[in-house]
Amino acid sequence: MRYFLSIIVLLCSLVTNAQSLQGVVTDAATGLPLFAVTVVNVKTQQGTTTDENGFYTLPANTGESIAFTYIGYKTEVRTKPVSVIISTMNVKLQPSTTQLKEFVFHGDKRSKYQIDSAERKVIYHTVLSRKPPSPFNSPVSAIAELFSKKARMAYQFQKDFAVDEENRFIDTRYTPALVTKMTGLTGDSMAHFMYAYPMPIMYAREASDLELKMWIRDSYKEWIKKQAVDTAGKK
Repeated sequence: MRYFLSIIVLLCSLVTNAQSLQGVVTDAATGLPLFAVTVVNVKTQQGTTTDENGFYTLPANTGESIAFTYIGYKTEVRTKPVSVIISTMNVKLQPSTTQLKEFVFHGDKRSKYQIDSAERKVIYHTVLSRKPPSPFNSPVSAIAELFSKKARMAYQFQKDFAVDEENRFIDTRYTPALVTKMTGLTGDSMAHFMYAYPMPIMYAREASDLELKMWIRDSYKEWIKKQAVDTAGKK
C-alpha cells in the first residue's frame, strides 16, 4: 500500500511540475509551417520560437494560457489541455487583414492596431515590465541578473516585441492594398517591391496620407528603373 501511494505521489509530482506542451504552428490559409513564431506561457513568461518546420516545445502546466504571435498574423491565445507529462497542441494562425479600419466601441476611438497592441501588452505585462535592478541599490541582484538566462531571454523578448509592434504599425499604413492602388502591382511583384522598399517606422508615424502615397509612387519609379537596368544587364 505504501509503495502504491508513493507511485501516486510521484505521478502527481510529474503532472504538476514536469508538464510540457508541443505542436506545430501553420498558416491557416496555406497549411504551411511558420518559422520563428513567438510562443509564450502567459503565466510563467517562459517563451520559445518555432523552428523551420513550425515545431515548438514549451514548459506548461494544464490550464495555463499560451500565446502565439507572429508578424502579419492575428495573435492566438490557447489553454494547455490536460495531460500527464507531454501534450500536443497544433495551432493555425490567421493572417491579419491587409487594410485595417477604425474600430469604435462605446466611444473608444482607438484604431484596431491600438486596441490589439494594448491587449498584447496586457498579455506580456510581466516580461515587458521587467527592468534590471540598480547596481547601487542592489549590487548582488544586479550581478546575478547579468548571469541569469531567464533575464537575458526577457530582455531579448522586450526588444523583439518592440520591433514587432513597429512592424505591425507599419502594416496598418503601408498595405498591399494601397501599394496595388498606387502602382498596379499584385502578387509576387508587389511582394518583391515592398521587400525592396521597406518603410521606416518614423516615416510611417509622421507622414500624412498624401506623403505616404507620394513615397510609394517615387519608390515605384525608382524600382522600375532598377528593374530595367537589371533586365538590360542580363541581355
